[in-house]
Amino acid sequence: MKTWEEELDELRSKRRDQILDAAREIFLEKDMAQITMVDIVAKAGVSRVTLYKYFNSIHEIVFEIQIKIMNEISRYFEVEGDAGKTGADKLGFMINGWLRLYREQPDHLRFIALFDHFYRSSFPSEELRKRYKNSMEDRGEKFKAAIEEGIRDGSLHAVFDPTLLETMIQNTLISMMLRMATRGHLIQKQWDIDPEQILIYLMHFMSQFVRTTPELSVFGLPPAARP
Repeated sequence: MKTWEEELDELRSKRRDQILDAAREIFLEKDMAQITMVDIVAKAGVSRVTLYKYFNSIHEIVFEIQIKIMNEISRYFEVEGDAGKTGADKLGFMINGWLRLYREQPDHLRFIALFDHFYRSSFPSEELRKRYKNSMEDRGEKFKAAIEEGIRDGSLHAVFDPTLLETMIQNTLISMMLRMATRGHLIQKQWDIDPEQILIYLMHFMSQFVRTTPELSVFGLPPAARP
């Protein structure tokens, strides 16, 4: 049987998640700059006293949601089974993880886009900056490890700096992902191009360009792009 301390901790955890879920929902509905703690209190159905027991500011709530999302999306970059025979294979699988994320969790990407815009100039505090950086390091290390492995096993060109290549790939992909998640419907309406196909082209280009032996017919590449 659970002790009263365990039950209390479970209740606190549920209440914290309740607040974060409500805040995430309202952040996706409105401009972050216009939202106050009072708005979150109303959305979450808790008192201001309760809210301030868990969070001291809007910034803490936003960062907590962002870090939670970054932790949740890490599973999309886990190499499974025989998907990682070489470093290049592992890198390609992780790159395609962004597409799986785009299909299954578009709201995660929309929130990240809002976060990037809201904190486009600076971080609210050094403590929050460090917490956010730490939440992203694991994914970056996995990409970098795949690149280093690919260079060692000869499946990736040795001319690339692993740290620079990992940073370029991740920032390029996430930038395009956020644009397609937030404005893809408008791009499709204006140009009659499926946003997902744009992402597939980009991922194919990035994963194959770095290979020593590119694979020109990759599953999922639109027929028009195949030889």
